[in-house]
Amino acid sequence: MTSDAVHLVGRFVASRHPTAIAAILAGSRARAVASSASDYDVVLLFESLPNGAWREMTMFEGQHVEVFAHDLGTLAYFCRAVDRPSGIPALPAMIAEGLVVLARSEAALAAAQALATRTLASGPPPLDANAIRARRFAISDLASSLQPDRDRHVLLAAGTALYAALADFALRGANRWSASGKALPGALKGLDPDLASRFEVAFTALFATSDVVCVHGLVDAVLAPYGGRLREGFVQSAPAEWRD
Repeated sequence: MTSDAVHLVGRFVASRHPTAIAAILAGSRARAVASSASDYDVVLLFESLPNGAWREMTMFEGQHVEVFAHDLGTLAYFCRAVDRPSGIPALPAMIAEGLVVLARSEAALAAAQALATRTLASGPPPLDANAIRARRFAISDLASSLQPDRDRHVLLAAGTALYAALADFALRGANRWSASGKALPGALKGLDPDLASRFEVAFTALFATSDVVCVHGLVDAVLAPYGGRLREGFVQSAPAEWRD
């Protein structure tokens, strides 16, 4: 239950981080969709962290608690220089969508939430032409490994990498926030439920029966608006000064 999770985090903060001025429970525990093995994702806000932000996984009352510790300055930096360029808004999403467990400073909490909300509203930076070409090439190269006569282990390895690369490109190409790992299917569904269904059907067929046909069709559909597959003719030059 969410109330149990909130109480556990309250006890955790009081015991381990009594100087925190705000605490937010995020992730599946906050959304009440956690399994018994789910971590407790907790964002802690401090008045000041002279040594910088930090992240750790720890145990408390037999549960895994993952801590993301910031002050307003480090939070602003991470939103601007880490999460937004990556295209994956992990930290601002946790703050904007999580449950407030502790608020010793309403002003600081409000400032953190406003920053997170602005970051999410700004969206990720658009992919430029070079980034699109590089991603088209990487996806095309992975897809070329998916042939019916390839070893099943190759299909599994290449297919796993292709799912993440193709889903990320579908999202970023549409100027939408991306995601990673288990959050990717939900992000795809938010973009286009039909596309998310095509991903599920295609990769289920690949992993269950080594059927590559649907995946190749999906790759072509996702890449088509950007010029299709790209292998021959792709050039990527390193700066001349990159030498010892």
